[in-house]
Amino acid sequence: MVDFQELDHLIMQLDVLSDIKKYCISLSPYESGGLVLKNKQIIYCDSKHKDTHNFYPDDIFYLYLRMPENISFSFHSHLVSVYLSFDDIFFIKNYDIPLIIYSLKLNTFSSVNIKNEETIITRFVEEAGLWKLDDKSW
Repeated sequence: MVDFQELDHLIMQLDVLSDIKKYCISLSPYESGGLVLKNKQIIYCDSKHKDTHNFYPDDIFYLYLRMPENISFSFHSHLVSVYLSFDDIFFIKNYDIPLIIYSLKLNTFSSVNIKNEETIITRFVEEAGLWKLDDKSW
């Protein structure tokens, strides 16, 4: 089982939120996503259905899921909400991999654990001095 305080610390250590945010914004108004491996590599995944706004991960995403011991967490964007969709709940309950959701509209991240408890992590990122929530430069 994943320790989510450890995950929040790991996210700040890796400084990957900036890269994830830039990637998600670059594909707006469509949802996007991927994985962050334990070696700090970000795997950006295409959506199977490019003509819809929802993110449906490609086959590469699922190939990586066959080696969950190499994955720190998965991520994807939502157009508005930071709350879970039914597909998100299915994912975290079946794969036991932490999920980070980035809201394009709210400019906020949330981390979700296997028990469907949510923690808004943007506040911690701001406190660490990585960026300000109202920073529109990226």
